[in-house]
Amino acid sequence: MAGPEENWANFAGAVDRDRDDVVKFMHAEGISPNTIVKGGDPALVRAIRMESMSVVDVLLASPALDVDTASEYGETALMLAAFKGNMELVQRLLDKGASINRVGGWTPLHYAATEGHDDIVRLLLEKGARVNVQTAAGVTPLYMAARKPSRQVVMTLLKAGAWRDLCNDKNQSPADAAQNAGDEELAQFLKVEKCAAPVTPYKRAVPATSLRQQTSAGSAAAAVPSARN
Repeated sequence: MAGPEENWANFAGAVDRDRDDVVKFMHAEGISPNTIVKGGDPALVRAIRMESMSVVDVLLASPALDVDTASEYGETALMLAAFKGNMELVQRLLDKGASINRVGGWTPLHYAATEGHDDIVRLLLEKGARVNVQTAAGVTPLYMAARKPSRQVVMTLLKAGAWRDLCNDKNQSPADAAQNAGDEELAQFLKVEKCAAPVTPYKRAVPATSLRQQTSAGSAAAAVPSARN
């Protein structure tokens, strides 16, 4: 094989161009499937981002693959698959042991909610995703679903126990996100009088329990506007 820099360039280029034959050959010659390639992405994350699905297959077949290796921005393969709405890939990654919950940042549930992929949101919740998880900036999956806006995902998250009064670090609630997205009806449905106590990286948010609107499956269906993505 060539020198290290050329090997890296060839491997990274093969990932981008979906050259599974090159990736397979170079991996057999000793290139790690967890190699950081372009954009600060590990090979698997990059392949999913570029939709190089033949390369994804090669990488997933490697016993040396770490499915949770994240990009420099903290994105994992499962997060990207959830964002793209690729249910088959999400399930394959989960079968490989991909982590659903992450500490102090964005999660696959955030990413699925961002694009309104209700089927993936439901699967992640069934697998134990924390419905009220917050990023360092206080953003919840419910906030992202309202920002889309995806009424269907909003309802799925509420039925799973999502709190409407968990706000981001700018004191913006999911209702504000829906308002900014132009869904006045959804904004009114999600409206709260005030946000929960601020969250810090070392302190869990304290919900404003006296104001919390607990939503059961029956009452939610009657109160919320008709679901639409």
